Amino acid sequence: MLHPLVAEVEAFQSALRRRRAVNVNDQIAKQQAVALAHQYFNDARALLIRSVGESDAVLDHDSTWQQLVRLAHGNNSRGSYVRLLSKIRRQLREFSVMAVVAGSVARVEDPREAGPTAEETQLLETLDRLVPSAAASYRQGFNDLAGSDRISYRGTAAEFREALRETLDHLAPDDQVMAQVGFKLEADQTKPIMKQKVGFVLKSRGSNKTIRTAAEQSLSLIDELSGQVMRAVYNRASLATHVQQSKTEVRKIKRYVDTVLFDLLEIAQ
Repeated sequence: MLHPLVAEVEAFQSALRRRRAVNVNDQIAKQQAVALAHQYFNDARALLIRSVGESDAVLDHDSTWQQLVRLAHGNNSRGSYVRLLSKIRRQLREFSVMAVVAGSVARVEDPREAGPTAEETQLLETLDRLVPSAAASYRQGFNDLAGSDRISYRGTAAEFREALRETLDHLAPDDQVMAQVGFKLEADQTKPIMKQKVGFVLKSRGSNKTIRTAAEQSLSLIDELSGQVMRAVYNRASLATHVQQSKTEVRKIKRYVDTVLFDLLEIAQ
């Protein structure tokens, strides 16, 4: 998709490197720089958006091309062109990798081919009856993982966590949890945390300590993995890898959320 543009950028950069002049003053070179920018904005960008979405990375890339056009409207050093073109090449190559990854994920995980399992369908049907808003969040998270156009999975992690939180709010209202004999709020909290709500629901059903402990450990892992996804920093040198790592982490979050929801809603696995 982007290979022809990458090749033209490389050819232009190589031609500039062979020059001896300190500045780029001739109109032919300047027009070539502007023409490359037009090619990106008029043709390549639309294809790029369809593959990876209009992310911060794409907007940053737009700014890099705009900077090239600004250089072409003055008499600027050859070195400034070469450095900027190197940056453009790196970004375009990274986008090419992302497009390949997105295409592979789309073939494997197209939601039309990989729908919810029987257990996930039962879970969604139960949530639809009890807490429609939680069902909507869970369904959005599922669709995000099944799709191929995500450039960030922070929102996906939040959807699964929100589905769990809203389910707990429904099954364990704050006032009922706080009315328990011996209940104490956690430090710096003004209402029960999810761990306390899970304990309340499972204890009220007579679940044994092993089940309650497993659910509480799942909550801790959900919080830990969600924090990792939320704190993830964009790194241009490994953006495609970072996106896939985040997706893997969110898959783990979903598995733990499923485990807790199956216990809370008493759905057989």
